[in-house]
Amino acid sequence: MISIVGNRGGNRRRGNSLGYLCQVLVSAVLLAWAMEPAAGQSPAPQAYKLAPGDKIAVTVFGQPDLSGESIVDQGGNIRLPIVGEVRAATLTLGELEKSIGYSLEQGYVRRPVVSVKIAEFRPIYVLGLVRTPGPYPYREGQSLLAAIAHAGGVGVSDHSGVAGDAFQADERVRLLEISRVALLAKRARLVAQQNGDDRIDFQDISGLVADPARIAQIRDNEQRVFATERQAERQEVEALQKQFPRLDAEIASLKQQSELESRQRELNKQLIADYEQLAKSGLARKPTYIEIKREEARIEGSIARLQSETLRAELAIGDLQYKIAELRNNYQRRVMAELRETDRQLLELTVTLPSAVRARAARTGQMGWLTGANGEQLAITVSRAKSTTTVKYDSAAEFMLQPGDIVQVGSVVPPTLELTPNRTDASRQETTGSAAPQATTAGLVRPSE
Repeated sequence: MISIVGNRGGNRRRGNSLGYLCQVLVSAVLLAWAMEPAAGQSPAPQAYKLAPGDKIAVTVFGQPDLSGESIVDQGGNIRLPIVGEVRAATLTLGELEKSIGYSLEQGYVRRPVVSVKIAEFRPIYVLGLVRTPGPYPYREGQSLLAAIAHAGGVGVSDHSGVAGDAFQADERVRLLEISRVALLAKRARLVAQQNGDDRIDFQDISGLVADPARIAQIRDNEQRVFATERQAERQEVEALQKQFPRLDAEIASLKQQSELESRQRELNKQLIADYEQLAKSGLARKPTYIEIKREEARIEGSIARLQSETLRAELAIGDLQYKIAELRNNYQRRVMAELRETDRQLLELTVTLPSAVRARAARTGQMGWLTGANGEQLAITVSRAKSTTTVKYDSAAEFMLQPGDIVQVGSVVPPTLELTPNRTDASRQETTGSAAPQATTAGLVRPSE
């Protein structure tokens, strides 16, 4: 909690102190930059559990009618075509994929390949002493200061306009850094797909300024996309390849029948030759000769038909081989197009990210973040629901928010706290029911009484 305290002495002292509010809030950011991120702020890659309000995108490969977006309702369910309601709340994305796949297998889709991703997180709420309290869309990598900036800044600050610009500049840098991490992970996945590798070889990005948990989450998402797309391509190729044995057997059968008909033709030719000898002696009957010639014509027609059917089967094999090659070529063309676009976006970031960093430095210098440490400070807490328990974080300036968090910018508290830069971890307390949180603060400690 950024706990900011002022003198209880008269209204004049309070009015002067409030002018330093944004300066002290921003100084906390500098302090947070010098420290490592507090442990436990971001969920593990697979630990995020869906909750009412989350919008998710469901993709069933090869089944566009069963794919689409759905919002987790207040009952914790999503509604899918044909299947109906499926439980989603408290499940991870992987668990929901398995649940949807199992439901589709119950007489609807054979061996479904399901991919689930979050299209839009549930909103966060910013309340208290801000210009515009209310719900706001959650954004990847959103910090506490960025949420306050979206709410118009702290309402009692004379410099809230400048503070809002500085907070937005800081948020832009964070988003660009996360975008760079995401693009690098995506590029590694596309290169692995292009080369036909069995796994993704992620490059070392430990030097980038980003939350390690967020990096792990991005990489895990790319791993899931990689596995899903490989499985979908493999299944389509296998479905085409399974037709080869049937066509080969059909061709072999047709050739065997054609060979038998050829033998019949040879025997019939010998019969015709013998009958023609009898006819010269006047011992042959003309109707019998006609029947023999008719049998010859039937055999010739049957041989021609069998040869035509054999040719059609051989052409079908060629068509299957072409379809398999075209399928793989389309897959490679799509991967190459995505790879070119990813390289282009990375090239743009090499220009925009340094510019954003310089803009942030200019805004922080304009606010004078290195001064005003004796001004009044506001108590800022973040409430986060975990199952049936509410966890309250007394948050540092760089605290990373999660979907559904409630940010409370509280009232001015008495001057019983002093700034000490030795502590880096955000304090937190778990409360249930109406239990009140203890006044603790990250980067701030209460002196012994």
